Amino acid sequence: MFLPHFGMARKVFGSAPFFHPMRFLFTPVPPLLDELPAEEIARINRNSERYFDRPELKEFWQNKPFSDPDSAGWNLARFGQLILGLGIRRGTRILDFGCGTGWTSIMLAQMGAEVVGMDIAVKALEIARETASQTLSGEALDRLRFEAYSGNQIPCADQYFDTILVFEALHHLPNPRALFSEFHRVLAPNGWLGFAEPGVGHMESAASQMEMESGVLEQDLDLERLHRTGRAAGFQGLELFLPMVDASSFSLPMTQARWYLRGIGRLAPSYLHRAYLLVAPIGIFWKGPYFLSSLHPRHLRARIRPLTKQVACGAGETFQIHAQVRNQTDTVWLKEGCRGTGYVRLGAHLLDSHQEIQNLDYGRSDLARNLPRKEEERLTLNLKAPETPGEYTVRLDMVNEGKCWFEKQGSRTADVPLHVR
Repeated sequence: MFLPHFGMARKVFGSAPFFHPMRFLFTPVPPLLDELPAEEIARINRNSERYFDRPELKEFWQNKPFSDPDSAGWNLARFGQLILGLGIRRGTRILDFGCGTGWTSIMLAQMGAEVVGMDIAVKALEIARETASQTLSGEALDRLRFEAYSGNQIPCADQYFDTILVFEALHHLPNPRALFSEFHRVLAPNGWLGFAEPGVGHMESAASQMEMESGVLEQDLDLERLHRTGRAAGFQGLELFLPMVDASSFSLPMTQARWYLRGIGRLAPSYLHRAYLLVAPIGIFWKGPYFLSSLHPRHLRARIRPLTKQVACGAGETFQIHAQVRNQTDTVWLKEGCRGTGYVRLGAHLLDSHQEIQNLDYGRSDLARNLPRKEEERLTLNLKAPETPGEYTVRLDMVNEGKCWFEKQGSRTADVPLHVR
């Protein structure tokens, strides 16, 4: 039953020799992505600008991604996987580059992100603005704006964006090296550039052939060349998501899924995942020095050891609590975040004798440095006792500012009894 898939996978690996089980030993290191001559870049950009100037297709473009039922599920699933991996949150400042007629930008604005949708095609942006005004209202519409890309520089200040998202657009770019340098320039420190692209074999598809007849640039994206181009522009590395397998091409009946779940892995062959990783890659370039940080956390766990066992003081008096904190995960705790979020501090809650919270933000203590995995630091909280005498508890927890308290991620807190005279 796997022969058709094996044939497809063999063809894919044959088209990407650097990833072939043996051929990569004799394949030279691949070059960076091609940078076309200036006159060719200008010609392609002009074609891209004219591509959307077709009134008969306006309704089709406005209804994307639902216009084509054959591709709607695939595009939505891949877009969902990308934004899930990027960890988009309310207030995230995003550049949606190559947004076309704007359906991805509109969805990001609906999620609460601050979005700049950018494309070289002015006609596409006119359709995007019209669609957005019909779809969004109030704050969601205020969070979204569309801007034209001139073909040279991104018209934004250095380190302006928290995240850059490129969905199905990198393979259209005639000047990827210059654009990757621009992406690196406008991206904030520790920011992410996420993409979902067609890969090996894309140019052979009927849809690509038709697009090329319209003057649109279509290219196969080789992962090694893509990685080297990003590194040359200053990105620290590339992380790839394990891709989904097209549900219309492969599934497991329950009788086989039962055995697969019991450990018989060959029922879902791994070469399918490798093949889809080449034909439909989804990944993130990260602007160093850390891929996983409190700006983009995967896990947040701390060990908090109070060095002050208990406190007794008068009402309204100031006192100190000392604690040793240790990072228990691969997520680096940043001393400084971005635009007031994504940095870690030791925080305190004030609880009364019934263990009910009286003050959620009772105090904070800053890190002296970025704290990687398994490293520790001694911190001091300077606090003021309540004006009402009684028995209290100071609960210590780490906080990722603007995102969450560590306790919400399953991390343990630590309590220090407080007696107020």
